[in-house]
Amino acid sequence: MQFEIIQPTEALRPYITRYVFVRAEGSTDTMAPPADDPRFVNGKHVQPLLPNYGSLVFMRNVLADFNGVQADGLTLLGANQKTIGLTTLKGWFEGMLLDFEPGGMYALLHIDLQQLAGKVLTAAAYGDEGLLQLDSIFKQFESAPEITRLIDAFFLGHLPHKEDLNYSRLRKVIAACDEAKGNISAAQMARVACLGERQFLRVFKTYVGIPPKQFIRLRRFHRTIQQMQQSAHTGKPIDLLSIALTHGYYDLSHMALEFQQMGCVSPSHFRALGIPLSDDFSIFFA
Repeated sequence: MQFEIIQPTEALRPYITRYVFVRAEGSTDTMAPPADDPRFVNGKHVQPLLPNYGSLVFMRNVLADFNGVQADGLTLLGANQKTIGLTTLKGWFEGMLLDFEPGGMYALLHIDLQQLAGKVLTAAAYGDEGLLQLDSIFKQFESAPEITRLIDAFFLGHLPHKEDLNYSRLRKVIAACDEAKGNISAAQMARVACLGERQFLRVFKTYVGIPPKQFIRLRRFHRTIQQMQQSAHTGKPIDLLSIALTHGYYDLSHMALEFQQMGCVSPSHFRALGIPLSDDFSIFFA
């Protein structure tokens, strides 16, 4: 496997976290998942995508199955709280994950995340001209830096002409959520946003796709994974209890339950799988 992580241009970083390029080396027949793993069907190559805030997955030279949705190009993943299984049906796997910040997909593409929540759609099924243009960029070019440059240019053309006030409010709410370690109510989040609670809930669901309570769980889960990544990358021991308390879990059992419900694995199993590549494009069986 070859992995390459490229950061978007600085102006896009409030909206897009990273681009992750993945290429299969050799025959995909060598990349079957463990036979005793109950989460995924047997296939040439299986990769779980963790719960996310909305992502775009580009694929080339492969027909893939996303939990029943077959795609061979650009695929949209709405915000979800469940692991999504990606199984290659034929071809070598070559793809890219475009990983959005919370609300970034709506701010740049005006895709209503509430309508897309929990769904997987191909670009053709969604029928958006801009997404079809993005799909063609990935299919026409092979160099990761060249694809990144063209996709950066595409999204720079979609930056808001003036400040997106609701997106700015959302960023303040997320910062408050992180500071409170998830121990914050929807009413408190609405006050941070300077909106009435009903108006805040409507804006939040449009930009993020899921209600605040579900977002808090997802945010805490992602920040926990990030700390595990950082500890593993530096070679420091991963103290699961300390990480659990740092991110607002009541105890290790509480964190273990969240991992099972959202990532389908225990924290210790996740730790043993190795260093994830990103919040979403994380576990590779190879």
